[in-house]
Amino acid sequence: MPHSAHSTGSAPALRRTRRVSCLRALAVVPALALLAVGCSSGADDDTASASGKSVSPASGLGSKAKDRKVTFLLPQDPGDPFWTTIAQGAKDAAQLLNLDLNMQTSSGDQTKYNDLIGSAVADKPAALAVVLDDPNKYTENVCAAQKAGIPVMSYNITQAGTVGACTLGFVGQDFEEVGYLLGKRLLADNPDIGKGDTVLTPVEFPDQVYAVQRHAGVKRALDEVGAKTDILGTGIEDSAALDKITQYLLGHKKTAAVVPLGGTPHRNVVKALEDSGVKAPVVGFDLAPQIVSGIESGAIDAAADQQGYVQGFQTVVELGLKLDFGLSPADINSGGSGLVDKSNVGIAKELAGKVR
Repeated sequence: MPHSAHSTGSAPALRRTRRVSCLRALAVVPALALLAVGCSSGADDDTASASGKSVSPASGLGSKAKDRKVTFLLPQDPGDPFWTTIAQGAKDAAQLLNLDLNMQTSSGDQTKYNDLIGSAVADKPAALAVVLDDPNKYTENVCAAQKAGIPVMSYNITQAGTVGACTLGFVGQDFEEVGYLLGKRLLADNPDIGKGDTVLTPVEFPDQVYAVQRHAGVKRALDEVGAKTDILGTGIEDSAALDKITQYLLGHKKTAAVVPLGGTPHRNVVKALEDSGVKAPVVGFDLAPQIVSGIESGAIDAAADQQGYVQGFQTVVELGLKLDFGLSPADINSGGSGLVDKSNVGIAKELAGKVR
């Protein structure tokens, strides 16, 4: 759900605004690299803060604001390959900007996540970063943070409406746009897919906004040739996802293709195809070492990388700029419209599980 915190639309004007914002935001990265000199390592700690040895530019970036505590809330454990890259990006940005990063996770429990937001409001950090994977559940606490004067950024997934109005900006991918791109890539590589064919679209949580938007993009492409989709909920546990996809394929041997809409089913789809004996092309969302291996072997044709590292890094950078200079956060399209395939998988392999 990489749409604006104030709109779930995907109008061209909004996308152009995001891309310009992305370029402007990324323009600060080379300058921030200068801050790395003398920073403490602290990368393995849950709290990543720079030491007094950090070098700050004359402008005051990294030192101007006295309160430098930023609470960064993860909805899943940072041990998951995708969330690991988000966490690393946030830690690196915090170190560069001399921020005290308080990173916490709810381990997939939405009720606990809402409680963490409420606790953050009571703790009164200088800024707060959240994932809004539900349109209503977090509204009260997120808006309470905003009313308390705590700048709130959303990343990875955002929402419109009341809760969206209580956030300052969003860093994430335009899921529907990229879903359409993946669907068109699938059809270009497999022109025999057409009317009456069924494409499996497994995803962790079919009702969540990221899944709905990704599916909408893929479906729009498939509608153009008369093919249909079949959504399968897999959850976030690898073993359960593997079993569900395998069982589906055993019962649907004529599946024309598989388009995993989330990282969990994507990193298990190759094994599921092998175990079921079904041969079908695959394109999907997100990267992980298993997905990179699948691209290398040819089992996966292409993957959309939403660049989780950028989501963590730029979210913290924008909050740091807000704290030191009062600059207004912008919406950033973190994934653009590029796909990873055999032609460019080398750099993804080198950085898989780290920043890709």
